[in-house]
Amino acid sequence: NTMDFNAEVKRKYSYLTDEDAVAIVNRAKWFYYNALYPADLSADETTRPIKGFRQQQWILAACDEIVERNGISSATAYSENGVRMEFDNSQISEGLLSQLKPMIGVVGK
Repeated sequence: NTMDFNAEVKRKYSYLTDEDAVAIVNRAKWFYYNALYPADLSADETTRPIKGFRQQQWILAACDEIVERNGISSATAYSENGVRMEFDNSQISEGLLSQLKPMIGVVGK
C-alpha cells in the first residue's frame, strides 16, 4: 500500500513545480528516516518502506510544515516573492518530530 507522495503534494499545492514537490517530499522522508532510524544509515524506502496510515500521514504533515515554513503555502507568495527553499531543522516542528520514536537496536535487523 504505497502512496505517491509527490502526486499528493502537487494536488494540494498545485502551484509547485514537479521539482519542488519532489524536493519537499524527499526532505520529509529525510526527517522521517533520520528521526526513526538514527543509527541505521542504510534505512530508506527499499529497506524500510513507508507504509501504513500513520506513517503516510506523518510524511504528508511534514510536507505541509515544510511548505508553510518556507513561505510557499500560497501561490501568490511563492511566485511573487521568489522564495527559495532552504532545508534545515526549523522546517519541522518538535511536536511533529516527537511523534516518531527512534528504533534502537542492531543495524540490519
